[in-house]
Amino acid sequence: MAYDKELYQQVALEYEEIRRHDRQDLEDRRAKVFAVVPELEEIETEVQNAGLKIIQLAISGGGDLTARIQALRDRQKALLIRRKSLLLEHGFAEDELSMRYLCDRCEDTGVYEDKDCECFRRRLILKAFEHSNLSMQLRDQSFKTMNMDFYSREIDERYGTSPYECMLKIVSACRRYVQNFETENTSLLFWGDPGLGKTFLSTCVAKELIKNGHSVIYETAYKIFSMLEDFKFRRTDQIEKLRGQTQKLYECDLLILDDLGAEFSTNYTNAALFDILNTRLIANKKTIINTNLNLEELAKKYSERVFSRIIGHYQALHFIGRDIRLQKSMGGE
Repeated sequence: MAYDKELYQQVALEYEEIRRHDRQDLEDRRAKVFAVVPELEEIETEVQNAGLKIIQLAISGGGDLTARIQALRDRQKALLIRRKSLLLEHGFAEDELSMRYLCDRCEDTGVYEDKDCECFRRRLILKAFEHSNLSMQLRDQSFKTMNMDFYSREIDERYGTSPYECMLKIVSACRRYVQNFETENTSLLFWGDPGLGKTFLSTCVAKELIKNGHSVIYETAYKIFSMLEDFKFRRTDQIEKLRGQTQKLYECDLLILDDLGAEFSTNYTNAALFDILNTRLIANKKTIINTNLNLEELAKKYSERVFSRIIGHYQALHFIGRDIRLQKSMGGE
């Protein structure tokens, strides 16, 4: 799965700037060195001229050129030894007159062995993190850092299971969701009381998918509906920028719609929500909805069309237990 073209273009532009900096850095270092040791400029020129002569002789062909080419190579070798000696003698690094790269593997081209270099892929991932609106959370939130100690192992009679066992099943379902993301057309509904890890697990899923090359956008329901209203009613002078942002809500591989139900509900928000969910379903795009509402409250708050899309096409995962944020504020009690 490839990242959005926009991300590739942004990272490619960054590499152009890196290479421009590399060239400028070399020019600055050469000027400084030549000002202190003029002989080194003469050596550099002679080394380059010898290299050109070798190429010219190889191209011209004819006759026995082996001895002449070898003589030029020997001369180059002697010049390079002299260059190194002069650099060290005057307190410069031995690579002072050479190009220095951030990545020696691809030499700051972003390409290694006809594929994206590892450094290029890392930049793509970081850029995708930024575009997801989850860059801060993604730093330290992952499946590996999830702390199960906040979930009680005592059976809750209302549900016939413990919060701990419930969360183990939810985490397992989320891991399978990531593993089967490209082959199964399933969306997720995380519902339950506040502070039980719904947003945290959404972030865990997002992090793994972004690392695998998928486009992810996280946004609260309130912000999404505000964006759509601003775009629809032209409430901004940056309409083209907003057009691109709203379009991505429909096109990204995974949309995380957080805190659904906290927004002020109107006929417009109901229509906008249906449009997003229905369009993404038709396009086989996945969505994760986080809500503090239970299923009965969802049915009352939103239209029958919206509720039927959620119930009919989303895997509902019910979070139970005590508010983790409250437990942390009380010292984990």
